[in-house]
Amino acid sequence: MDTRTVLSQLPSIEQCQHYFRAAAMLDAIIMPEWEYRYYSYNAHWDSGEEMASMRDGEGDHYFALFTGSGLMIKAFEGGITHPTMQQGMQSVSEQVPETMQAFLSEPAFIGEQVTCLLWHEHQETGWRAIGAEAEAGSEWFRLLLEGAAYYHAWAEEYYEVELDRTVIERIFQQEPLTRELVEQLNDELEWDDLQEDIAEIAYPIA
Repeated sequence: MDTRTVLSQLPSIEQCQHYFRAAAMLDAIIMPEWEYRYYSYNAHWDSGEEMASMRDGEGDHYFALFTGSGLMIKAFEGGITHPTMQQGMQSVSEQVPETMQAFLSEPAFIGEQVTCLLWHEHQETGWRAIGAEAEAGSEWFRLLLEGAAYYHAWAEEYYEVELDRTVIERIFQQEPLTRELVEQLNDELEWDDLQEDIAEIAYPIA
């Protein structure tokens, strides 16, 4: 798929943030044990910064950093290679705007493992990327492109549970969380046990 086509389909920075936050909140409800979750979100990563991530347990992952300048996403899929990215994120630093440079050298983001790099600055009208065409059909791309519909189908298969798609959609719309919503997703989870995750994700509550 042409890179321009891929980028034109991606949602806004705000919508990406909603989707990443929703996926993390839903994972926390469906799977209370953190080590078995796919998606996470840290609204307190650093001063003025929020970070979303995905790890599939087999090495594939993404890291997405929201800053005052915009959003940068780094993704890695072991079965996919892109010639430009073979030397890691630092090798393409001259193509990345100054406002995003700190992301490239952050050890937590495993910069030597990268298939594609995407960014959207607030003052720019669209996305820019290196290697995005290589991952156009990847699972994490689908989360951003399909939102609740994708997460619902994925979670039912991955966690082997039946989930009410309407409830999933309500979370993706950032509807404030209530005890009733949580019970509809996982009736064995205590509301009090979820408070730490809610605080870390900064998901709204009623």
